[in-house]
Amino acid sequence: MRTFNIIASKYVTEKTKLGDVLHKATSLAPDVLADAASKGAVWHQKLGKGKILRVRDLRVIINTADKLTLYFDPRILSYPELKSADCLHEGPHYGIWLKAAGVLPQGTQSGDHTSLLRFVEKKIKKEAYLVHRLDRETEGLMIIGYSSEGAAKLGELFQKNKITKTYQAIVLGELERGLTQTINESLDGKEAVTHFEVLANKDNMSLLTLKIETGRLHQIRRHLEFIKHPVMGDPKYGKGNKNRDGLKLLAKSLSFVDPWTLEDVKIELDSNLSL
Repeated sequence: MRTFNIIASKYVTEKTKLGDVLHKATSLAPDVLADAASKGAVWHQKLGKGKILRVRDLRVIINTADKLTLYFDPRILSYPELKSADCLHEGPHYGIWLKAAGVLPQGTQSGDHTSLLRFVEKKIKKEAYLVHRLDRETEGLMIIGYSSEGAAKLGELFQKNKITKTYQAIVLGELERGLTQTINESLDGKEAVTHFEVLANKDNMSLLTLKIETGRLHQIRRHLEFIKHPVMGDPKYGKGNKNRDGLKLLAKSLSFVDPWTLEDVKIELDSNLSL
């Protein structure tokens, strides 16, 4: 990846279109720059201070004091755009979407065209907001806010543990069917709590249903590795659990009280993991 940090005044002496500044600063072709901008690789800081935001339109007028950054990664830009995703529940302030395994929940500095968040933004034709995250490798339900108010209210429910999330996982090793256990191992110096029950076992693997009280980074994956029963197909954690089928972790259901309608919301996937 090449990173271009650009101060507009080095290339222009008056207000100028974004595309012209980028072309002078990088010597990249206009069509290449247009593609990179549309996919979220260009960032803009007005007058060199304040918020740094993505900018996608090369016709935007840039002041000489503005700062631009282009994170140019041809490999990322070559990835196909996310073209489809299902919404299972929707209101004016949020939607509950199904994220496929391998799909990023949000983009990176060098592009967001492959992410669920950007797909939703294009569907609703305005900015969308992540309320919580799923790992790239994990399939399942995600809440995406359609307004800053919506994201804030739902984020508060997560913080207060008022949203129940259930998962399924297939792990290495045969655990006793019906076994229930709580893992309280702290992660990154913070409390982390995971509950699970064993639904089935077969061929040195077990199927678990899990609930988490906290949302630490890779919490389920790290906790299951900690008890020596890592998730099958996990590319990062565990030994003896690798496969070619991908991570066997599913975010299966979400339930909470809608903070606007005060109605109970419970969305559950029909699909299940199976041994």
